[in-house]
Amino acid sequence: MSENMATNDTSDRIQRSALTGVRILDMTRYQQGPFATVLLSDMGAEIIKVEEPGGEPGRATGLGPDGFSAYFEAHNRGKKSMTLDLRTDDAREVIRRLLPSCEVVIENFRPGTMEKWGLGYEDLKKIVPDIILASGSSWGRNGPRGHLPGYDHVGQAFSGIMVEQGGGPNKTPHALIGGFADQIGAMLLAFGVSSALVAKHTFGIGQHIDVSLIGAMTALQSMQLTRYLRTGQQLGFEERRAATYTHYLCSDEKYVAIAANTQRFWTRLCEAIERVDLSLDDRFVDPFGRADNKDDLVSELSEIFISKSSEYWVKALTEADVPNSMVMGYKELSTDEQMWSNGYLQEISSVNLGKMTVPGPPIRMSETPCQIQGSGPELGFSTEELLVDLGYSWDEISSMRENNVI
Repeated sequence: MSENMATNDTSDRIQRSALTGVRILDMTRYQQGPFATVLLSDMGAEIIKVEEPGGEPGRATGLGPDGFSAYFEAHNRGKKSMTLDLRTDDAREVIRRLLPSCEVVIENFRPGTMEKWGLGYEDLKKIVPDIILASGSSWGRNGPRGHLPGYDHVGQAFSGIMVEQGGGPNKTPHALIGGFADQIGAMLLAFGVSSALVAKHTFGIGQHIDVSLIGAMTALQSMQLTRYLRTGQQLGFEERRAATYTHYLCSDEKYVAIAANTQRFWTRLCEAIERVDLSLDDRFVDPFGRADNKDDLVSELSEIFISKSSEYWVKALTEADVPNSMVMGYKELSTDEQMWSNGYLQEISSVNLGKMTVPGPPIRMSETPCQIQGSGPELGFSTEELLVDLGYSWDEISSMRENNVI
């Protein structure tokens, strides 16, 4: 790790982030909801994660012998953990007593579950009139599928993105990486919560937010869907959208990506590869010609790039100010200084797991910097502390433990 690589030591911990002082009750499981609250934690919010006794299912996903689960750590770092069996009246009473100290409740149960427990939006409003309830769903809360269960892969299938990624209609559909719909849904859910907090402090109102997996996938495909809705055409993924906006194999069997998508960058590309003649070729002289003769240009550039190493081409393209990058795997990415100098990778410490390198906050803020508040919480670690703060006696806490409420 270079001297410029960021760490998250307590000695330089920032005291104030954008959501410092905001307490959020996190009743989510799996991925969409939990990653949304990770983003809000990085913004400074205090996240109280409510788990069923035994832990939410994400704790066991990919669990290693050392107790490390990448799934759980990625989606739950920086939170407090409280165990409550929400199927019991006593546990739901704890939630009601916690509510006045919270500005936001986030859940991703099947629609209707919170209402069944007496914790729906109308119920919460009676306790805290300006409460924000944020729901992560699969299908949205309306329509014929609104009440149905669903997960990431089903959301990808319904949204059209698997057909798009597979190359269009009548081609074999391909899913994106696992959890893609969940992660995009999480980002939009966190955005919705942040927007609702602004509205609350501007207008004095709370509200119920819903962000679904298919809504998130619709937003992700905004351009493609807009084109289809106008033209009736779903073009599908192309391996090479353009000869100058793609990647090429080099002599060291590595790939270099280029994005010479303007006339200026095309001219610079020709200079970098020492083929100015291509820029004067009638087939490639303008963007329309390069599009019409894409296969010819791909053949020309493929022969050029395979003649030298990826390191050579990255240096030449960078010196010519042509947008480019090595096509990297996680191994290369994990040691790249660009990632560390922007805090996109950081080192944190965990009581049980020791030092860990983790993805850092994706947003940089000059006056209220984001910060990782810690690793994934031990199961139920904060349960007793929070119950004591709520005024429960030790006898009551012992009784709840004996009755498996906590």
